[in-house]
Amino acid sequence: MFLSKRKLSVFLMLTILISMIFSMSFNNSYAASTPYGQLKVVGSQLCNQSGQPVVLKGMSSHGLQWYGNFMNTSSIKTLKDSWGATVVRAAMYTAENGYISNPAAMKSKVKEIVQAAIDLGIYVIIDWHILSDGDPNTYKTQAKEFFKEMATTYGSYPNVIYEICNEPNGNASWTGQIKPYAQEVIPVIRAADPDGIVIVGTSNWSQDVDIAANSPLSYSNVMYACHFYAGTHGQFLRDKITYAMNKGIAVFVTEWGTSDASGNGGPYLTEAKTWLDFFASKKISWCNWSLCDKNESSAALAAGASTLGGWTDANLTASGKFVKLNMSGGIIPSTIAPTPTPTLRPTATPTLRPSTTATPTLRPSSSVRPTATPTSTPAATPTNSSPSVTYTIQNSWGSGATINITVKNNSSSAINNWSLKFAFTGNQKITNSWNAISTQSGTAVTITGSGHTSNIPANGSVNFGFNISYSGTNSKPGSFTLNGIPCTIQ
Repeated sequence: MFLSKRKLSVFLMLTILISMIFSMSFNNSYAASTPYGQLKVVGSQLCNQSGQPVVLKGMSSHGLQWYGNFMNTSSIKTLKDSWGATVVRAAMYTAENGYISNPAAMKSKVKEIVQAAIDLGIYVIIDWHILSDGDPNTYKTQAKEFFKEMATTYGSYPNVIYEICNEPNGNASWTGQIKPYAQEVIPVIRAADPDGIVIVGTSNWSQDVDIAANSPLSYSNVMYACHFYAGTHGQFLRDKITYAMNKGIAVFVTEWGTSDASGNGGPYLTEAKTWLDFFASKKISWCNWSLCDKNESSAALAAGASTLGGWTDANLTASGKFVKLNMSGGIIPSTIAPTPTPTLRPTATPTLRPSTTATPTLRPSSSVRPTATPTSTPAATPTNSSPSVTYTIQNSWGSGATINITVKNNSSSAINNWSLKFAFTGNQKITNSWNAISTQSGTAVTITGSGHTSNIPANGSVNFGFNISYSGTNSKPGSFTLNGIPCTIQ
């Protein structure tokens, strides 16, 4: 009996020792299952766990409430294995029928994406995707609760990156709203995840990294978001990034597109390649917008592409082919798609909008008078040089919708201090707008430019948008006038 007990004790001790060794081995292999282990920020660079600079490349989802079905284990595996992606981004809108309206479903989808990334050994950005809500403090309480749960659940995994405010805009300034917001949210994350990477959006739809660099946050492992669209943003924005990095902050381009800032136009592949070469020279990580089959230039997938991955080039758009080849390091063929010449100008960029530059004014002719309320029959017939309007119902959720409008100046003279007028066809009410100022009286609507959108260059365009509430049908307006000039409708 004594020998049996002694043997049993030895056996138990050996079992415990083997278990400890196995556990240590498991943890080491688990950490190594990500491409670079636990990431860290060293100076202006994102680095691996050994402190060597690394570059993450991957895809962002579109809004999970609309196109979340394209982000799953199978599709992410295709991105990793066939495209060479090392990161994916789960774009969880707060407003626009997103998390605030449907927290359980949105949270569940985010967790599905995070777990898929962990299982597949790549990084994942949890994106608190503010857009029409503008000021990140609007839903600060919900943000703190959400990130507390995310950090508590995933804080032990090196895969997870937290993006705490996608694109602050409107009156949200860095020192006034964004930085104070981050100073409340980051400690909530740090309580459960002391070393995870946190990405903070910057003012002006995450363009003003230079302003953030002048008053950075004091926390470690913090990066700053910058977003661009190739048909809208050029050297001026690259200069902002260079300035910010020279000041010592790290920049992560968590969203960029081959289109203009509306998601359409192009794809502008020549300018996009200039951007990607710039990223390579600066070792800047990026996620492309977006993995979906939406009918817009920035979408990576062609209409009807499988939600489960396994895509051939026939399932990809021109943008998707370009991004895949650049992600995997392939050689970009010049025949991938004709590339329009982008109109580059300093501008604000929500995921929806380009901007403008001021020049001389185009006046309405004396025979065309501004009309207070447009009707279905314009006062004059539009000509080839008349302004054109593209009115897009971008997203709809039954009782509301997001509207995107592009106004094109087809003349050889600039239009300053413009005013666009039209009438809704039903009971639509504008609830908030961006990139322009909207007023409404009954069905009559007047939109005027604001700041950088006040002027439309010769042969240039402006882009703006608004959300509406309505009941019943939501038909498009039948006519528009710009400074009293009838517009063609695209």
